[in-house]
Amino acid sequence: MIVALYFFLETDKSDPVNRVEVKTPVLDSSRTWVSASMTKCSRSGTVTRVEGHISNKGNVPVTMVTVQTIWKDKHGTVVDTGLVYVLSEESVLQPGETKTFMDTTELRNIARCNVRALDWWADEDRADAREKQPPAQR
Repeated sequence: MIVALYFFLETDKSDPVNRVEVKTPVLDSSRTWVSASMTKCSRSGTVTRVEGHISNKGNVPVTMVTVQTIWKDKHGTVVDTGLVYVLSEESVLQPGETKTFMDTTELRNIARCNVRALDWWADEDRADAREKQPPAQR
């Protein structure tokens, strides 16, 4: 009985709690997102042409935007792909801006076109410089 009482009294004690201060992580608010949209896919003679535009949907400027053009046959099978360098390193697409592009192929069995934004670089140096400018100069 004494052993049971001792066990009861010892197990009733709460374990010491170590308090740990948790700091909220600082999140980078810079986001890059470039979308590519096809606006036209047409054939004239032996040339199939795709037209479209890219949009900077992020909140930092981007450069070096590459779009992949996708050429498909009447069954939807990818026959070929191409690359369009829409923006060079010297060109900048600010948040909210768009830019048009086009590509062509002379493959005869093309029935469908598609595009996708393949690659882009965030131009954070220009974003930082822009943030330091007075609002009237942005």
